[in-house]
Amino acid sequence: MSDERRLSSVKRLGELGLDLEASQDETLLKIPCVLTEECRATEENSLSLDLRKYNFRCSNCHEHGSFEDLVRRLENSEITFGHIAPPDDEQEFGVALRAQPGAVASSGPKVHLLGAVDRVPPPPPRPHRNLGERIIITLLALVFLGAGLSAAALSGFANYQAFSSSVADPLQAGIWGWTGVIAAVISFGGFTFFYWHTANKRMKEGVRALLFALAGAGTSILGTQMYIAANNQASEAEITTAGSNRALLEQQLGDWRVQLAGIPPETRSVEGLEAYISEVERVGRTEQKPYRDAQNELGLARRRDELQAKIEAANAELLGKGKGDILIEAQARAAIPSWFFAGMLELFSSQGTSIGLVALLILYTKRRDLAEPDAD
Repeated sequence: MSDERRLSSVKRLGELGLDLEASQDETLLKIPCVLTEECRATEENSLSLDLRKYNFRCSNCHEHGSFEDLVRRLENSEITFGHIAPPDDEQEFGVALRAQPGAVASSGPKVHLLGAVDRVPPPPPRPHRNLGERIIITLLALVFLGAGLSAAALSGFANYQAFSSSVADPLQAGIWGWTGVIAAVISFGGFTFFYWHTANKRMKEGVRALLFALAGAGTSILGTQMYIAANNQASEAEITTAGSNRALLEQQLGDWRVQLAGIPPETRSVEGLEAYISEVERVGRTEQKPYRDAQNELGLARRRDELQAKIEAANAELLGKGKGDILIEAQARAAIPSWFFAGMLELFSSQGTSIGLVALLILYTKRRDLAEPDAD
């Protein structure tokens, strides 16, 4: 059956009273069967319409066939889906016509070929019944898509850094780095195509897309793991260096304290000694012994202040309160489990993006096959 004939039969079923949007299932529609008296009496949803294969089947009368067959049955029997036969009690006072012997009932043609002037204009499009559901699913799909693309960007960055650092040549480093970025794109793109093909019963194409997706996901996981492992090794090296720096700093701190203990505690402040020396120089008594003793004491006072500043800075570094990163910053950095983080990042990247894209595809490609055929 050609696409034009299928669309024509679908349109004709709508003209015969079939509500194609009565069910939220886009592939199967179940309605009461009107093909036989028994089915019309039961009023059960026994007639199943397959909107993908364009065929029907009744579970009560076991009638089946294509949509064209259903249209012919309805036109020949002059029954529509909106037709309801009146019950017997309402016909109690009706006029009964008795057939005369030998009379032949005349009947006109039951099939009338419609021309261009007989065509019924299509009904106006109906507003979507589940607008709130569409908005919610759209927002969630966009959230998943944004999160997945962000994770894909992080995965691509990690892959680029890991693969580009594996070679020394700058040109080859760039090529290998962009190979990792391509792997991240193929991962979430391949899973999206896999879901899309399998949903449309194209299993061979779905398997091909899945193979590409798995290859891209494996490459991305390896690249992210290499990147995290390199950072963990750098952190371990910093911790080792910090331990060496701690031992050296503690040794220097002990030497500074010994030197500070050798300075007499009665040594005056630098400010007081400088003021005294300036006054002696002003009055011209620089040749006297107190002037020379004050100069020597000024040197000790300055050395004392210098040692005290170094000791305070060293204590701050040992306690993690200084400006440097000798100890605390390196030791407080926790090592990330590389394989676990790489797997989770790839899962967020590929599946989050695929879920968002597939949801948008399903939501905004609803029943394209029910579009009106082109006018002849």
